[in-house]
Amino acid sequence: MDRRIYEPLAPNEIRLLRFAPVDNLVADLERTVLHDAPPYIALSYTWGRAPYRKGRPLSSKYSITLNSRIFEVQENLHDALSHLVPEVRKKACLLWVDAICINQSDVQERNTQILHMRYIYEHANMVFGWLGVPFSDEETSLATSIMRNFNIVLRDGLSKHNGNMNAVAAQISPSNKDIYPEPGTDCYKGWLGIREMFNQRYWKRTWIYQEATGTAPTRFCCGNEYFDMVLLNASVYMAHHFAEFGDIDFHFRDVARGPTFAMSAFRDNGVCKYGDTLLELLEFLRTTQSSEPRDKVYAPLGFASDLSPSDIVPDYSRPLEEVYKDVVRFSLSRADSGLEILGHVTHRLADSEQEITHRHIFDFPSWVPDFREYIGPNPFCTKVLDGSWAYYACGSYTYHDAQIDGTKLILMGVEIDQIATVSSTWKTNVFSTAEVESWAPTTPDSIYHPTGQTMDEAFRITVLADMNVLTKSRGHMVDFELLNARGDEVTADQSDRRNKMNVALKIAGVRRLCWTKEGRVGLVPPTARVGDLLYVLTGGQMIYVLRSKDTGTFRFVGEAYIHGIMDGEILEKTDVPLPQLEKVVLD
Repeated sequence: MDRRIYEPLAPNEIRLLRFAPVDNLVADLERTVLHDAPPYIALSYTWGRAPYRKGRPLSSKYSITLNSRIFEVQENLHDALSHLVPEVRKKACLLWVDAICINQSDVQERNTQILHMRYIYEHANMVFGWLGVPFSDEETSLATSIMRNFNIVLRDGLSKHNGNMNAVAAQISPSNKDIYPEPGTDCYKGWLGIREMFNQRYWKRTWIYQEATGTAPTRFCCGNEYFDMVLLNASVYMAHHFAEFGDIDFHFRDVARGPTFAMSAFRDNGVCKYGDTLLELLEFLRTTQSSEPRDKVYAPLGFASDLSPSDIVPDYSRPLEEVYKDVVRFSLSRADSGLEILGHVTHRLADSEQEITHRHIFDFPSWVPDFREYIGPNPFCTKVLDGSWAYYACGSYTYHDAQIDGTKLILMGVEIDQIATVSSTWKTNVFSTAEVESWAPTTPDSIYHPTGQTMDEAFRITVLADMNVLTKSRGHMVDFELLNARGDEVTADQSDRRNKMNVALKIAGVRRLCWTKEGRVGLVPPTARVGDLLYVLTGGQMIYVLRSKDTGTFRFVGEAYIHGIMDGEILEKTDVPLPQLEKVVLD
């Protein structure tokens, strides 16, 4: 710690940068009470090198003058300060920047300051989101101009059609050359600029969801050009709308469903739209990137609705495995969560289809989720619309009494079946169902004895896990005939139902279909193998795939949907003796 620059902070204090009224980067750090801070702007940016280096050598060093001393900063931050500090001065504000205002060499200070992050960004006068210096000044300038055109078209359309977005969409077509990317036009160049800005690694950051989606006004800056959340949302909508036209340039299709789409849809007026429990947030942020792997857990702490401050306390000196175990401990401690945390455990497949057991340089116990990366599949939807459990494989045995003992997770359960065959893994685009259809039973009209349905009915229910993830309701089966119908062969209502079914079918994504020794059909993880065991665990909504080890313990493979035994049929039978529960040790 350089005590000439950093003085210790009280727990309720932060530091802000006050830049001198000159043209270069000269600033002093000022301590202030968090809840009584003067007007300030908070910077949101990506650590490290600039996305476009403009021919600068890798050996380049960058610095500012801080408290009358030279203070080194990273390249992208230096670019941001060079472009944005004049605007900070113009607004007569101070500036908050994590890399400077927090003493990064003081772990205890980092632990404390991270708890203030949400408040810092929510109560800033403005948030500047720095995308980097532009690849092309011309394309970036045209991009922001076209983004304003998008907003005008949508605003005027909503006014004309009394807020009816469907009516507005019907009037937007490729014939509008001010907004449609016709090759060879300035509009096309502008779309290239949008694509370039929207593909920046800034949008993939874990922290951006706390920094730039709150209630403070946010300005996204690319060089000297900028746009706000309104223009971002308008651009994402237009990209998604035009992606439905078959002749749009393929370059722009990824704009419609890229990381900017996820960020723009994440929060509305500070309210999380995809769930705000810790596990929901962790799953949503699974595809994001963070150079500090502990931040995959610490970043959402500030806006998880089911956490109290003492549940998970940030500690950057804590081993990564223990940080991720903290999430398991927290989830298991909640009476209404059951074994939901096990749905977040995934294991990677190599190209050879052999399971990778050493993830990165760590070898976590098999039951510990690795939040650093997203490798699918998504957890099964475990809550229906009223908040109650979606499945009750454990029947009335909803209490788990789980114990963590070092690298072991100790549970109670019973072995109920074994995997006999597994299909290929569905890795194709969710809108191409050929792979899933290839799983269909060869005798569709024969009886599926666990439920008395036909094999075809059982299969078509299983590939949806008997769930519509949009309506959060049970009692659904896939309609392949509707999914494969041409667009001009379906009504508007059928088209809407097909779109929802396509989303619901994602549950089969990156999973396999299995048949068991007892003649049951189910959806299992991609790493499931013939011979793996199926268990009912007390406190578990799902069926769980386990693999025996020579030590007498089990490797946890993942959760499964097995048709016909998802509602307590195993542990609630009245016509046969109940199976004896046994200790199940995962490591």
